[in-house]
Amino acid sequence: MASELAKEIVQMSQRQDRTSSLVLIVFSRSIRSRDIRNEQETMRITAPIEGGKLIFRISFPIPNYTPILGNNVHDNNQLAEKTILDYDAENIEGAATCIEGYMSYRDKRDVMLFQVIDNGALGQFPLSRWTLEENQSGKTGSRVQTLQKILNVLLVKS
Repeated sequence: MASELAKEIVQMSQRQDRTSSLVLIVFSRSIRSRDIRNEQETMRITAPIEGGKLIFRISFPIPNYTPILGNNVHDNNQLAEKTILDYDAENIEGAATCIEGYMSYRDKRDVMLFQVIDNGALGQFPLSRWTLEENQSGKTGSRVQTLQKILNVLLVKS
């Protein structure tokens, strides 16, 4: 009887699997339009619960590279399938560092928060928008810390 009670307590304490009700999207800074539908999405970050564990799921396209004479030539029009990285929620610094590295390498600066509606589509307008400039000194520490704070926005209960 005690072991059954213990099992029941453990089951009750586990988180129920769910999809993320919010998504952070990293957009290209090269487009200056106020209409977000004209901006180029490059990375999505969600916080689903899977197998009872809260995770940060980061997905982004990787460009195809064509080897020509030993060089890697980047073709912006050809994107490979999306890469998906899952980070335990406790590793928020690792997730933020991954996002920051992607943003730095690809000159991305804008992060927007959207609600995910029933069919998985994004809400019509962003709930929030952050523009993250690189530090003048070239250090990325404070931008990683800012991204950690932004990632916490995904941790709302739905």
